[in-house]
Amino acid sequence: MRDGHGKGGRDFAFRLLREEHGQILVLSAVFLTACLGMTALVFDFGRVLYAQRELQAATDAAAMAGAQALPTTGAVAAATRYSGVPGSLNAKGDVPNVSMVSGYPATRCLNALLTLGQACLQPGNANAVDVEEQAVIPMYFAGLFGYKTMTIQAHSMASAQGGAPTPFNIAIIVDSTASMNIMDTDCKVTQITCALNGIQVLLQSLSPCTASENPCTLYQGAARNPVDQIALFTFPNLSVSTVAVDTACTTPIPGPYNNYGFYTLSPYGNVTTPYSPASSSTSPWSGVPTATAYSFPPAVASGYSPMPVPSIVQNQSVQTTYQVTGFVSDYRTSDFAKSLNPNSALVKAAGGNPGCGGILPPNFEVDYETYYAGAIYAAQAALVAQQSANPGTQNVLIFLSDGDSNAQASCSQCSQVPGGSGFNYTVLPGANTSGTYPSSVDECGQAVKAAQDAASAGTRVYSIAYGSEPSGCATDTVGGTYSSGLSYQSTEPCLTMANIASAPQYFYSDGNNTANGSTNNCVASQAVTSLNGIFTAIAASLSTARLIPVGTS
Repeated sequence: MRDGHGKGGRDFAFRLLREEHGQILVLSAVFLTACLGMTALVFDFGRVLYAQRELQAATDAAAMAGAQALPTTGAVAAATRYSGVPGSLNAKGDVPNVSMVSGYPATRCLNALLTLGQACLQPGNANAVDVEEQAVIPMYFAGLFGYKTMTIQAHSMASAQGGAPTPFNIAIIVDSTASMNIMDTDCKVTQITCALNGIQVLLQSLSPCTASENPCTLYQGAARNPVDQIALFTFPNLSVSTVAVDTACTTPIPGPYNNYGFYTLSPYGNVTTPYSPASSSTSPWSGVPTATAYSFPPAVASGYSPMPVPSIVQNQSVQTTYQVTGFVSDYRTSDFAKSLNPNSALVKAAGGNPGCGGILPPNFEVDYETYYAGAIYAAQAALVAQQSANPGTQNVLIFLSDGDSNAQASCSQCSQVPGGSGFNYTVLPGANTSGTYPSSVDECGQAVKAAQDAASAGTRVYSIAYGSEPSGCATDTVGGTYSSGLSYQSTEPCLTMANIASAPQYFYSDGNNTANGSTNNCVASQAVTSLNGIFTAIAASLSTARLIPVGTS
């Protein structure tokens, strides 16, 4: 029995070793573990990948928002507001535990951008914004394997400029009063010539038509698919019958200077100032437009057109305008053209045709002096109409002047005009004395108010103080306060020009020009001080922020 019992025990042991029933349990456990691992990879790491993309998008948006806010000091706050951190505009419930990496957001002044002309302007003193965010993502299935959380990061940098520009309607107002005949000691030409050279620089940087159209299809000053359209305005008012002189290449090209810094107009000999009946017994200079009394366009208007004003000859009137050219986009023949189009009326008026002198101070201007609130209202009205005809565009007004407004209500010496009737000519017809537009009092204050009205309507207003005097604005005596808190009375032309800009970063001053005793008197926050540099900076600011490679230095 012991042998049999022993044999039976061995058989049982052998059968047990050969038995395959129940092994599926072991295999199932192995496969289940693998499936759980795969599920962890698919579910948890898929969530991580989704969260990474969302975090990167939020970080990109934060960097772009911050860069767009430059050069103000609000760039960091703007970047935080558009980030993915809780409470911000790009916070997502499915991307939890987002925070800024220590030291971010940050503003940067990058040398790589400086070489491209993107200055680090005050007060922000930066040309880029750097943002890095992180998020701690909880892991569910992967938690079974010890991976409780995963930290992800996203890093983005954006420059303040260089992105695709918005189509712009740009109205440029250039002072053409007598003081613009004075030589600019920095440019080594007259102030008006230097100003026109700056406009040419601006036109070189704008987009006449879409990049896909090469060349632009041009017809009567307009491209078939225009992008940036520009109109030129000036003051004082010009008679409609003579304004075309500025675009017809008939204005004299400036000649040598005399000992007083005024240029002589070739071929007219020793002409030191524009024609004035009080200083000359000859007829007005041919080839130069005729100034008229100042007109007062409505403070709120949906379009601009010439207006009648009294003529020097008694009991007559003349049509007068501030506008030299309409909005045109033919200043270059394509977006890639390296030179200006010499056939463009705007280019001719800006002196960009080698045979053209460009706009000059007009006849009689010396007797009318300076008043420019009406020119600002005229340009804004034209911008409103242009934007209405071109939805999706942005209005921009660029105003260049020394900032001293000093026109008197009448001109007693204008009685000497040949053909005149020996009476005091009205310079500001219909003006009141209340200090509220249109008025012969608080003229600088009225200009500030006109610019504020334009800004309130959505126009971006740039101002360029060009040879601003240490003092002036002699008519600003009544005083008062705007709704913004600014005073009506501003006896400093520089302060007037600063207040005309719709934001501090849009105010520039040509600090290199020593005309009118303005040596370093008028200082803007930007370091750019030459007119060409100022117009280059303005052109650069007419573009949007763009993402740049992380690590750009």
